Amino acid sequence: MNKVLGYLCFLLLLQGCGLWEAGLPDHILARIDHEEITVDEFNREFKELILNQKKEERSSELGELKQAYLEQMIERKILAQEARRVGIQVSAEELSQTIAEIKKDYPGEGFGEKLGLKGTSIEEWKVCLEEKLLAEKMVRTSRQYPGKIEEKEARDFYEKNRSLFRLPTRVKVRQIVVADGNEAIQLQKRLKKGENFEKLAKEKSLGPEKVLGGNLGYFTQGEKPAEFDHVFSMEVDTISEVIKSPYGYHIFKLEEKKESRELSFEEAKRSILQRLEQEKGEEAYQRWFNNLKEKKKVKINRKWLKS
Repeated sequence: MNKVLGYLCFLLLLQGCGLWEAGLPDHILARIDHEEITVDEFNREFKELILNQKKEERSSELGELKQAYLEQMIERKILAQEARRVGIQVSAEELSQTIAEIKKDYPGEGFGEKLGLKGTSIEEWKVCLEEKLLAEKMVRTSRQYPGKIEEKEARDFYEKNRSLFRLPTRVKVRQIVVADGNEAIQLQKRLKKGENFEKLAKEKSLGPEKVLGGNLGYFTQGEKPAEFDHVFSMEVDTISEVIKSPYGYHIFKLEEKKESRELSFEEAKRSILQRLEQEKGEEAYQRWFNNLKEKKKVKINRKWLKS
């Protein structure tokens, strides 16, 4: 049932772009106004997507994924076309910087092959990348909310969503973790006698935070493994007993505890305004894009959809 609904939604999306019909050559998958998506272009991009996911897809899932990706490609083409129309450009410098960032994840030679771009050239990939950057620029431009959020609207949001502005209890903790239980007991005795916790952590602890004297920073209940939750029942400036976990034997020192509290409206105001502006920007973008999509004439290769 879900597959049928998904297919119908996909067809409705296409109909929303204007009249669409059969009659495309076999090597053309879609046409958006006068711009085409070839079967080869789609297959190259889709192959890269599958290789990046690094997993096998069942044939039924593969069909749904292909339809979803075609929808993304059509949306990207529409956005890039509009970007060019209004004069948005991607400079050579911007393209080079983006490529350099991507290459950081693929050190060494064979960049194209490692990206899963077999069957396409680097130049073809650059053209696709430039189109993606154009579309992203168009999205960012269109999502900017032109209006102003009034304080009354922000205060109403605050009053209706008070639970969102409750800060949980946070603790600042140091730890020493070792592999041997007897060693942990001996270290705990030394700490009870007054030895410096930070100094012993640097000397004896196995955790990566040893260089910081065992400082774990602030965290809330549930952020760390269950054994760490013991610190929430401790008094500030006290040292725990030895606590065993799958990672070893721990000794904790509670340095600070910030009790749960509710943010005031003034404290939360800035984040609320940002959130409301983002939500309204997204709503404005959807209206804008739906209107743009309706003006486009999109043709789809029906035989491909049924295959």
